[in-house]
Amino acid sequence: MRIVIWGAALLLIIPPVFFPNFGVWMTPAFLDKQWIKVIILGFTGILLLWIWFKTNYTVEEKTLKITCGPFKKKVKIDDIRSIRQTKDPFTAPALSMDKLEINYDSFKVIAISPKDKQTLIHHLLKQNPNIEIK
Repeated sequence: MRIVIWGAALLLIIPPVFFPNFGVWMTPAFLDKQWIKVIILGFTGILLLWIWFKTNYTVEEKTLKITCGPFKKKVKIDDIRSIRQTKDPFTAPALSMDKLEINYDSFKVIAISPKDKQTLIHHLLKQNPNIEIK
């Protein structure tokens, strides 16, 4: 995931700024001004870097707080039903393919990729021993 995120961010930021005539930018005619491309593509690249540097997971008073760049989510630990390991590349907010899939409420699922999975699971189980580990 590191290569994908950093590669995409750099490809979105560097070429429009330093090589404006490099490649074909698939934009409608009304967006065919250099400054518009720099703003749109640069913003997208910066958003990817923001997600990279500001993704974290914290356990606070009966809540698992998930931050992924500008996106924030809170999951009540008492609502977590099960946790299982997964390598599904299409679930987020995670910066790794090696993730924990958390099932909570009735049918809600979120995948996260903490550095120390066992410690996070331990903290969650301490607050909710009914969580099933698959």
